[in-house]
Amino acid sequence: MPIKEMKINQLYELRFKPVFANLTDSEFNCLKKHLCLRSYKKGQVLFDEGDKREKLFYLKKGLVRIERYDKSASFLYIDYNNPDTLFPYGGMFSDETYHYSAYAATDIELYYLPTDIFEQQAIYNPNQLLYLYKKVSIILRQQEKRIQYLAVSSATSRIINTLLYLMENLGKHISPKVIEIPYPITINEIADISGCSRETVGGVLKQLKEDQQLEYERKQFTFLHPSYFKSYTE
Repeated sequence: MPIKEMKINQLYELRFKPVFANLTDSEFNCLKKHLCLRSYKKGQVLFDEGDKREKLFYLKKGLVRIERYDKSASFLYIDYNNPDTLFPYGGMFSDETYHYSAYAATDIELYYLPTDIFEQQAIYNPNQLLYLYKKVSIILRQQEKRIQYLAVSSATSRIINTLLYLMENLGKHISPKVIEIPYPITINEIADISGCSRETVGGVLKQLKEDQQLEYERKQFTFLHPSYFKSYTE
């Protein structure tokens, strides 16, 4: 949907999202001319690793899965982007191609705009550059934590730490002490992230359910005792 067809309140809401709030009115108006709103069905590809880095995306609704294989195609890196997230940050101001592939893990709605237009407006705005730098620092800190969580020999610990990582990054409180991931996450995805077999993941999940630490219904996780999962990294 081109900008002319967007509702004024959609643009007003977008204007004051943190990723755009530091832009001047003139800079945002320039971006506005190139913004498009689009819906994707679950499974549709946004871009593939190695494609020309022509667009930046801002996720409005749903969940985006990102993935990358190593050169041997034997290791799969998986992560996710939440709503109200600009992506990809990797390669901004430098690289010509995308570092990973991205597709809709659920039905999604997002904005997109040309990469070069965004970078041209951001590069001369110190406040915007500082914001982008801080966001990259947060992403790096999350990845460092992920490495720490998964750099253990115990398969059970890796699976529980994978659940903790997803809980921290995708979870929403549905009560003061209960956290739910409002998106479907499959056993295969847990296996890929943790580096364990599907059977091992299934066994650990079965035990966690029996111990009433979590619920797993319709591919959605509910963490009944989040502190239990956090204790594995202490």
